[in-house]
Amino acid sequence: MAMFAGSVLLCASFTVRLFVLPALSPLQGLHADALVVLGGPGPRLELALQLERDRAAPVMLVSVASVLYNCPDFDLPGVRVECFRPDPFSTQGEARYVGQQGRIHGWRSIIVVSSVPQATRARLRVKRCFGGDVLVVGARPSPASWAYEVVYEWGALAKALLWQTAC
Repeated sequence: MAMFAGSVLLCASFTVRLFVLPALSPLQGLHADALVVLGGPGPRLELALQLERDRAAPVMLVSVASVLYNCPDFDLPGVRVECFRPDPFSTQGEARYVGQQGRIHGWRSIIVVSSVPQATRARLRVKRCFGGDVLVVGARPSPASWAYEVVYEWGALAKALLWQTAC
């Protein structure tokens, strides 16, 4: 019984550290060559807009399902906004696109906006593809989606660590 309790406690500890309270960059004073908004549910765009109003980056890349129909129309003077559809349509595809754009434009640093539960995996994926500094900030998902997102992230992180180990 003690072994079972220890296993449950260990799993809960990892869950909190990886998905509930992951390492995140502070929101104040961030600046990078580009800001990248990963696709997915939650208030990521609102957080990205807050950062851009503080002049976090001159370029904002937004991952969308369809460039034609899902690209938000932002009024951000001095910021070039570009929407892209990653291939594959996943965090791995987003990381590959960011790495490619970073090489083309000579970026040395980026800010990645993900959800809080996705932050650990987003950092792992993007660092594999982008050679510069990667700052990760997280938008908090709705309370109703936390359980689903944490369970999803366990599987997605295992996939990233065990099967998809390259950029």
